[in-house]
Amino acid sequence: MKKTVVMAILAMATISMQAQKFGVKAGINISNYYGSDADAGDVKSLVGFQVGGLYELPLSGDFYLQPSAMLTLKGARSPQSGQDLNIRPYYLEVPVRVMYKLNAGPGKFTVAVGPYVGLGLFGTASMTAGGQSSSVNLFTKVTGNSEAVLRRFDMGASSAIGYELSSGLFFNVESSLGLVHVSKNSNMKNTTISLIAGFKF
Repeated sequence: MKKTVVMAILAMATISMQAQKFGVKAGINISNYYGSDADAGDVKSLVGFQVGGLYELPLSGDFYLQPSAMLTLKGARSPQSGQDLNIRPYYLEVPVRVMYKLNAGPGKFTVAVGPYVGLGLFGTASMTAGGQSSSVNLFTKVTGNSEAVLRRFDMGASSAIGYELSSGLFFNVESSLGLVHVSKNSNMKNTTISLIAGFKF
């Protein structure tokens, strides 16, 4: 009896290990800020990117847990008369989503939702005016200021819809909506829409 139970546990563990997947993905971000301060400042979208890896663990049936670790460029720009401000922060972002897969043709249609947390790594705010340019580090305190331009910590909600081929190739449209003000003196929060391609193996 004990031998049968041990064999069954080993078999289930082997199946579970085989069902796990790792992957890589990359794509284009269209990022911006939202909030009344962003509206008042005439803030426009900025084109960036993201690149990183993922891990996929089967939960039950067609449901999966999929955490990712991504280097992502967010931010926005504010073109105004005679000057152009570009805010370009880079974050290490970790979304943890629950994914559902539905058979559709030669592959599977996928839907995923979950929270994300982000850590600001580096970045600059650059201003061009009158032919002169200047910049400041976003996550480092400037002499004379009590804090950095942006907070390092970010968190919010994320989602993804896409299509996955049996070969492991997949394509997603992903979005994130920040829930934390990017700075102490502003009510602006991060938001992004991303076009992603990746491969699971």
